[in-house]
Amino acid sequence: MKLEELENALKERGFKIIYARGNFNAGYCRVKDSNVILVNKFFDKKGRLLCLREILDEVIQEVQNED
Repeated sequence: MKLEELENALKERGFKIIYARGNFNAGYCRVKDSNVILVNKFFDKKGRLLCLREILDEVIQEVQNED
């Protein structure tokens, strides 16, 4: 899956993806019922792809556990 496809898949599930500078890895959180994914801006394209793929897998797992 390409980076753009992965970004679109997460956005379709209601996530907002933010690329920001900082001394952190990446992750996602829920703030007041909104889903936010924070990705280190300095990750290269492959790093962004791997990070978002991991987060999408976690989201899918959570949804399956809710059902």
